[in-house]
Amino acid sequence: MYERSEPLLTLREAPVGDPARGLIVFGAPRGGTSMVAGALRILGADLGARQGDGNNEDLDLLEARGELPALHADRAAALQRMRAWLAGRKEAQGVWGWKDPHAALYADALLADLPAPRLLGVFRDPVACAERVGLLTGKDRIAVARETLKLYEAGLVLLENAAAPAGMISYEKALVRPKRFLVSLAKFAGLTPERAQFEKALVFISPERGHGNPDTMGWPREGAL
Repeated sequence: MYERSEPLLTLREAPVGDPARGLIVFGAPRGGTSMVAGALRILGADLGARQGDGNNEDLDLLEARGELPALHADRAAALQRMRAWLAGRKEAQGVWGWKDPHAALYADALLADLPAPRLLGVFRDPVACAERVGLLTGKDRIAVARETLKLYEAGLVLLENAAAPAGMISYEKALVRPKRFLVSLAKFAGLTPERAQFEKALVFISPERGHGNPDTMGWPREGAL
């Protein structure tokens, strides 16, 4: 019998009843991480008090990480800053974490600093990622597609080797099967959302809405695929 594949493929299960305290959402720019992070926020996860405009990113984490050239030039200094940032968050008892499309470049070095780490890699059609980035920046689509695939490879290495519960999310599958996706997402994170939160997350995921800050109207458009 034909079985439909799941939007969230769990690679290593999380302990039952153990909420994620250090949940990292990563992938590639314009690759669906904002949708996943926004859904997590609606379902009850704390992804940072000071949020970026429409991308569900913790501005304090991004400031600690620094710009990507600085991260590549002095990874040790960036990790030191991020560990200092984590010191102020790691005692929180609820589900918390952060979203950074580039987190696969450094997350392996921070896992030991997290009370209950969990990894979620988000994967989207790289051509769609390249087109979105290209429309926004004017960058060459082939070059952007290569950058996307490099980040996906780094993410796969992290998911394969990290000693932490881990999962892979298909952005396209999540849009096609949103209810199933949200059930799996909440379970993986250790969240127990109320019905109203679940329904709000369903509306947020809708491709016609456009994904950004859960508390705004989004950017209505003709689909997201």
